[in-house]
Amino acid sequence: MKKKIKVLQCKYLEGFGGIAFSYGNTKIPRSTLIVNLTSAEHCPSRALGLCKVEDVCYALKCERIYPNYKHKNLVMEHWLNTASTQDIVTLMAAYIDNAPERIDLIRLDEAGDFTCQNQVRQWDRIAQYFWESRGIRTYTARVDLDFREAPNIMVNGSLPNIPGAAREYKCVPSIVFDNMELSKGEFKCPGNCKSCNMCAKSNFGGTIYCRQH
Repeated sequence: MKKKIKVLQCKYLEGFGGIAFSYGNTKIPRSTLIVNLTSAEHCPSRALGLCKVEDVCYALKCERIYPNYKHKNLVMEHWLNTASTQDIVTLMAAYIDNAPERIDLIRLDEAGDFTCQNQVRQWDRIAQYFWESRGIRTYTARVDLDFREAPNIMVNGSLPNIPGAAREYKCVPSIVFDNMELSKGEFKCPGNCKSCNMCAKSNFGGTIYCRQH
């Protein structure tokens, strides 16, 4: 971890020696900074009964298997819900400026979700800052909030007609995914963001189908 990041984390996250934000994962390239607003265990969509894939939630499974991953998400959940917007931007900027490769996307909520409408507004301001200052786009998904107040966030909705969503994103069982015949305005997720940017950068406004994992 770079010295500047360590210094900031000592200042903002006393006693936390982990990685606040990650650079990609097995599916998402390292050019994407991943920010989880809550843990999977405390996911607001899950608590409200809005999650369509709770039984197969990858993030929830990981938190059960890997205690360090869960601890990191819980620490960041508390900090991101209590820190000032400026402090969040400062720490994110340190991660971006010291990344192993150029960051061109911010992925919100690999695990967890937005907690309220005010947080949507806050993260739209953060997204606007990183787009205007570094040309970095922000993308995410959520069901029951109004994203017309977040024009700087690309929203992939898990239900149709979510206000402000760019498109609908459906997770389906493998047998359905493998045998479905696509119509106009439908697209199959290849399961590898390293070779596809449909969710994050395209103007596609239809439905993207994803295989349950």
